[in-house]
Amino acid sequence: MPHTTSLPKIAGYVSIFIGVLSAAFSFVTSSPEAAMYLGGAAVVACLAAGVIARKNIDELQMAVAGLFLSIVGCAVGAWQVYNF
Repeated sequence: MPHTTSLPKIAGYVSIFIGVLSAAFSFVTSSPEAAMYLGGAAVVACLAAGVIARKNIDELQMAVAGLFLSIVGCAVGAWQVYNF
């Protein structure tokens, strides 16, 4: 019996993955501008995932968690730009 995975579930997982990647990159990188750009791109991707997953609360929660992590990554990059 084939097991199918829905697009909103995949979008939620991708959103969390992109958010974690953005936040980790912003703490590790020596180029804060790149962290801001990656964080901004991750925010846009997570917003798109949120639109895709808006009908199911579980997938929407994953998309919002990824959005939060993306915003953290972008904020850390902005903090590094303006304080260093």
